[in-house]
Amino acid sequence: MKAVILAGGRGERIRPISDTIPKALVPISGKPILAHQIEQLERVGAREVLILTGHLAKSIASYCEKLQTTMKISCIESNPNATPAQRILKSQAEIGDEFLLIYCDNFISSDSDIESVVKNNSEVTFLIQTRDIGNIKLNSNCQAFYTSDKRNSEYKAVELGNISIKTKKFMETLKKTKDLPKTLEKLSNELLCTAIISTSFVHSISNLKTYVSNSQRRGILILDRDGILVEKMPHQRYLSNLKDYKPIYENWEILKDLSNLGFDFLVATNQPGIATGEVSEEFLNEIHIRLVSELLNFGVNVLAVYICKHHWNENCNCRKPKPGMLIEAMEQFEISASSTLYIGDEQKDSLAALSAGIDYVIINRNVHDEFAFDTLQQAIPIIQSKVNKID
Repeated sequence: MKAVILAGGRGERIRPISDTIPKALVPISGKPILAHQIEQLERVGAREVLILTGHLAKSIASYCEKLQTTMKISCIESNPNATPAQRILKSQAEIGDEFLLIYCDNFISSDSDIESVVKNNSEVTFLIQTRDIGNIKLNSNCQAFYTSDKRNSEYKAVELGNISIKTKKFMETLKKTKDLPKTLEKLSNELLCTAIISTSFVHSISNLKTYVSNSQRRGILILDRDGILVEKMPHQRYLSNLKDYKPIYENWEILKDLSNLGFDFLVATNQPGIATGEVSEEFLNEIHIRLVSELLNFGVNVLAVYICKHHWNENCNCRKPKPGMLIEAMEQFEISASSTLYIGDEQKDSLAALSAGIDYVIINRNVHDEFAFDTLQQAIPIIQSKVNKID
């Protein structure tokens, strides 16, 4: 069996996560959704996986290089603005005519559902769940019909993105329509397409609200960047080139331990170098993508990076010691004040945390504060005592 994972979209509906993480690497229960899909494919007997990438393709390729699997995994990059049809057609030679087509933003919890789809002999087999409004309907003979139009009440099921293709007509039709939904609709009207009805839980990252509601079992801590994740630059100087990018691996090890205890992370950082012109927007974006990717490969999930780009004289509400970034992060990820804290290295970090109504720890031996520590390792007991216990 060959599997093809569509993993190139920009993921606009899950911003700010997708600013630094491609959808395929968004964590579910502590590890990327792609890792869950890869492990499942290996369990059900896949021999080869093609990952069709686009947005933040290098992050996906870097992650795949470290995966331990017996399967052959290949990443094929295309333009981030390409459509799913364009990505598939570009890789037609590698894909062939028989494969399992998977969307990277859905993970089906049941291996048996995937096995049933793969073993079905129909030329096209959909994995579906019943809904009041959908894009799949079944006739009395259990034939499946797909609509490329807006979901509606005539179609009482949705397809879940694990589609078994066993016909050369798929590629032939895709070349003509240049549109994946229209191709599936046309095939369902011309061929005997069937469906497997799933009742298992679907982990979805189709939008931020859905993702957050499905991720409540893990805690979220908020981090400063400079002095916690990377070495701090001298006063009023800013990280503006790669030679000054120096991760604090000692802290990364502790954050990995916290991750194993059930925590993911957000970053909130003042970056006035944008306002002063010393740091470009492009470099800041690149450095955060690199930082988040390297942390992920290290075992630390940073879900999003919040940035204040204002000058210190602008009197904005987001620049620490004001709490704007922390409040925005807590609202978007639906974090209660009692279940998080801010980890920083300066007094302004503690003031921002207090203004946001959350606890804090400071990692700086020169700060005089009852919650200041020499090392992040020393702060772990207080971090655990200050936030609600993760089940």
